[in-house]
Amino acid sequence: MKRIVVVILLMIALVPASTAQIPEAEPPGWEIGWESEENVVIFELDPDTYAFELILEFWIENTYLIPIEVDFETGFGETFEPVQVDDPGKVSIPANSNESFELKISCQTSCALWSVNSGGYLTTVDFTATNYVADQEQSSQEISQKIQPSSIYGLEVTFEPVSNGKGPKINAGTYETIDVIVGLTGNADDAISKIDMSFRGCPQMNFDAKDSGLEAGTVISPTDSSSTKKGSVKLSAPSSHPDKTCKFIVSVTSEGNGISYTGEVEFVVEAPDVKVDDEDEGESTTETSDFEVKDTSLPAISSLLCLLTLVLSAVIRRN
Repeated sequence: MKRIVVVILLMIALVPASTAQIPEAEPPGWEIGWESEENVVIFELDPDTYAFELILEFWIENTYLIPIEVDFETGFGETFEPVQVDDPGKVSIPANSNESFELKISCQTSCALWSVNSGGYLTTVDFTATNYVADQEQSSQEISQKIQPSSIYGLEVTFEPVSNGKGPKINAGTYETIDVIVGLTGNADDAISKIDMSFRGCPQMNFDAKDSGLEAGTVISPTDSSSTKKGSVKLSAPSSHPDKTCKFIVSVTSEGNGISYTGEVEFVVEAPDVKVDDEDEGESTTETSDFEVKDTSLPAISSLLCLLTLVLSAVIRRN
């Protein structure tokens, strides 16, 4: 009997302690969040048009005993145009439920902003949701997501000076300098992994690019002037080079995508004119004329003398 009494007393003593450990119930409310937990979301750009479509999924939980309506507003931490934003509009969330939705951000036309200097472009999507009950605004919540475009690599080769589609004219035995310009067509830092220079149609031509600064390992950044690197190359024509139209060809390989890009420029080589001495030419002409006169007149005099001799001989015999 005593044992039963002791057990009952212990149970009574422990009741307050157990009650104190029961957590308090959370008050009803609502909450919004992103489905993805990535710190930065990368969206893919079309390599030709730079168009893109980014879909961010989010959820809303409603623990109220009544349904709520939620409306949305999207903003960006930095300039982020041209883009189109498509949110779900005002939605109804049933009581004690969790619903998922999509926020679509896209660019379909005039997306040139992403063609250069956007590979490292990082911006923040600020997404605000406002809760309404019976068309009365109750509260708002904001969530944010960092987003960044994918990197696109590409190079192009051009030349200066170029006039009417042709490079500088080169006289045989001399040289001219032409600037080779390698520029970015992508939106991220790139480098020249390989560079080749050659001539087409004129194997006698030579080039000197040792001081151009264009070589394997040359880095080109969107922060460079006009996103380009320029180097001067000396084009030399030997003195024996004939009059001819030639092509100078430069091929560079992108370190970013491994693709080779080629540029070419046409130019003309002119051989020196061969001049003839006027005095020598005059003397040669005079001598030739004299010889021709003598050649044509001598046979005529000789024939006349022969005829006279025969006539005189005949007369003398008769006498």
